[in-house]
Amino acid sequence: MVVNNGISAPKLSINVLYAMISLSRIRFCIATLLFLCLFGYAKAQEQNIDFFPPELSKALITQPTEGNPRSYTIQTQEYTDKATHISLSEVIQEYLLENNRIYQVNLNARKTTLASYTFDSLIRIKAIRYFTDDAPTPWIFYQYNDIENTKTELRLRRDSTVYTKTVLTFNENDLLISRKEYFGESDLKSEQRFVYNDYGDVETEVSLGNQNQSTYVYEYQYSSEGNKLMLKKFNNEKLESRVEYQYFSDSSVQISTEYGFNKRPKSQNLTVLQDSLRVEITGYFSSIDTTEYRSSFKELYVGEDLLEYESRTINGVFVNRFKTFYEYDSHGNWIKRMTYENNKLIKVENRLFRY
Repeated sequence: MVVNNGISAPKLSINVLYAMISLSRIRFCIATLLFLCLFGYAKAQEQNIDFFPPELSKALITQPTEGNPRSYTIQTQEYTDKATHISLSEVIQEYLLENNRIYQVNLNARKTTLASYTFDSLIRIKAIRYFTDDAPTPWIFYQYNDIENTKTELRLRRDSTVYTKTVLTFNENDLLISRKEYFGESDLKSEQRFVYNDYGDVETEVSLGNQNQSTYVYEYQYSSEGNKLMLKKFNNEKLESRVEYQYFSDSSVQISTEYGFNKRPKSQNLTVLQDSLRVEITGYFSSIDTTEYRSSFKELYVGEDLLEYESRTINGVFVNRFKTFYEYDSHGNWIKRMTYENNKLIKVENRLFRY
């Protein structure tokens, strides 16, 4: 079975961003399935609370498989820098499973394991082992204390001594209240502390380190239903960012503005979320006239699959369109994923299951 995620949709004019689109225009964008989404501000607030290795696909790890396979591998063919044809990657991803859940991932090349990742029954990372000679910390271990509500990362040198330690502490609502980073096991390098309001949103954030202290204060406005309408973030009493929230029956909209030290806006992001469809647009203000944008970028996604990328800079306007096709086995697990850019095949991923 083959599924195509290359959805055909009318092109969204970047003037939507330039004109600071009106509410009615946003409704029109939603109706035509062109949604604006930017996660830059969300990522700025988002804390790394699970230590999940960024080089792995979290969606692939956490999504259950069907048919109770013992393992599967993924081999990738794609264009590399300055290549004239698609070529097979030397790295093979190997996933080991039990009860349709992944408990170990190995990155192999030429019959040699480069790195190995193990997970617990809750799909939390337990350990990472790097086998390359140039890895400064070849062992990384993770500890979870459900009584004290802490998560700890230990990075070890080749002689098994602790290079760095990071400890995350959570409150009774599983909200991060402290992040401490150490040189070795006990030499405190930096600390972050978080205080939350009754809605579970960060109210204050204090960062300590290198004999410096930064204090971030978050101010919110909520609707009578408890929905967030406005967020302002202050860095040592200077406005750093502002986010406005709008809600619809099937989606939500965010308009985020980042400010410089001179209180002038640096960039603006428009965000609309709806099901698995999203578009990410970022506009960067001119340093001379902050009502004009010197550059802007748009990305349209369905799930993790990129459908369209558009850039507008002094070098002109460039648009690349992508399509992703899937093939599935009799259990419903995808076994082949093909990505096209402007109708040219640029990547093939083959997933071989062992049942």
